[in-house]
Amino acid sequence: MVRIRFTSLLGQRMGGISSVEVAAETVASALRALTDRYPAVTRLVWSEENVLNPMMAVFLNNRLLAAAELDAAVKGGDEIEIVPAVSGG
Repeated sequence: MVRIRFTSLLGQRMGGISSVEVAAETVASALRALTDRYPAVTRLVWSEENVLNPMMAVFLNNRLLAAAELDAAVKGGDEIEIVPAVSGG
């Protein structure tokens, strides 16, 4: 199982939880499992074009992933974190 952690922005839409465990082979399939289980967060995670929402940042074991790296393999004990991307000036 892979653990997905997230901020309260997502968690409040899932009953106030801060993480879930899913069975997955890639980061993308883990995120799909998350949104399949909790459809209320689908538009926060995925854009209308069905790619990662550019307003989200995804980390695998504390390493920031580019959107093109969502096919990275995961194994039991890995941790994915999804957080709103920070922008500013």
